[in-house]
Amino acid sequence: MPTPPLSNELAIEALEALNRNDGKFHLAAIELGLNANTLHARVKKAKERGLHLSEGAQSAMRDAGLNGSEAKGGWIHNYNDAGNKVGTTRWSAPVDEAETNKFLDTIRGAIDDLKNDDFPTYEPRDKPDGECLLVIDLADVHIGKLCVETETGYTYSRDIAVRRMVEGTRELIRKASGMGIGRILFVLGNDILHVDGPRSTTTSGTYQDSHGTIHQMYRDAVAGYVKAIEIARLTAPVDLIFCPSNHDWLMGWCLAREVGAWFRNAPDVTATEYNLSETHRKYYRFQDNLIGVTHGDGAKEADLYPLMMTEARAHISECSHRYWYVHHLHHKIRKQAGVTSHKREKDHIGMTMMHNAVRSSEGDNVQIEYVRSPSPPDGWHHRNGYINRQAVECFVHHPYDGQDGRFTVWF
Repeated sequence: MPTPPLSNELAIEALEALNRNDGKFHLAAIELGLNANTLHARVKKAKERGLHLSEGAQSAMRDAGLNGSEAKGGWIHNYNDAGNKVGTTRWSAPVDEAETNKFLDTIRGAIDDLKNDDFPTYEPRDKPDGECLLVIDLADVHIGKLCVETETGYTYSRDIAVRRMVEGTRELIRKASGMGIGRILFVLGNDILHVDGPRSTTTSGTYQDSHGTIHQMYRDAVAGYVKAIEIARLTAPVDLIFCPSNHDWLMGWCLAREVGAWFRNAPDVTATEYNLSETHRKYYRFQDNLIGVTHGDGAKEADLYPLMMTEARAHISECSHRYWYVHHLHHKIRKQAGVTSHKREKDHIGMTMMHNAVRSSEGDNVQIEYVRSPSPPDGWHHRNGYINRQAVECFVHHPYDGQDGRFTVWF
């Protein structure tokens, strides 16, 4: 007797079970009382039918005569007249217009909420006596991340995130105040928002446990940045620089532009077009210091040294001290790369390990430093054992001697 065709109801049931079990086929199969191979077959059929796609994508799939896998997009091979492969082209299926308009309406709503705000006029302050640069890097704050104490042992909300931004900035400046600060580089971005739209997902579509709506997260992030930068400018003129990231690639950029606009009347806060652009890697020159910032989800760490040598080559010969500040991992890693490479420091669970440095000339190498995050592990990170020491950090650079100090505020 032939096997009856799989119904859409059973196919959808398989997809939903797989989602509930974080993509683990064996757990989903146990839940449904199925053999793992049977579950694999049902999920495959479901995706071929496009049941994992939105209604708009399913409609586009049917109109284009594609199956569910093809509708997601793919690579097309390009050939010349002789039949030789000369390259590939990436294509994507049509986007659900209704979903796109809904997302754009959300962004328009957030912008409309801010139109009536009066941007303040700031009075100029006395020029500071110091000569050093203070880099304030509030990395991976993840405003909107939800951490529940009964699940993870930590509590984190939008209010806590903003408080750590503001109080952390205040305490970092207090600690660094004796170093002779004459200018401040304030780093924006680096997953400042936990999600990138109204559906509690990252830019790539990964669902996140969230606290509040995207509008609330956005407003809280603006408020946190404005207060922190206002505190910073009491010490020295501030340069803003934006670092795009994977959780909030679009909204993080909008947020950085909003913060830059907020301080448009402040004579001691600078936000250039380059510094607030969507460029993934950026460089900042301070006397003999060349500083690169990148989130850490893009270019490989091994490529950071040659990238700096190539992308900032106009400054290389004049800068004997070269640094990368990297983010994304939420814990401390310090290493040297270039002519000689070695580890210097690394956070492990419950401890930080210091490594003996190999004697070398700093000018021949680049110093790579991952910055700690003030946000604790959420449910997914805690289940997988990714436990970080929560902190905000700043770095002091002497104009001719390089990085001269580092300060940490723990939470």
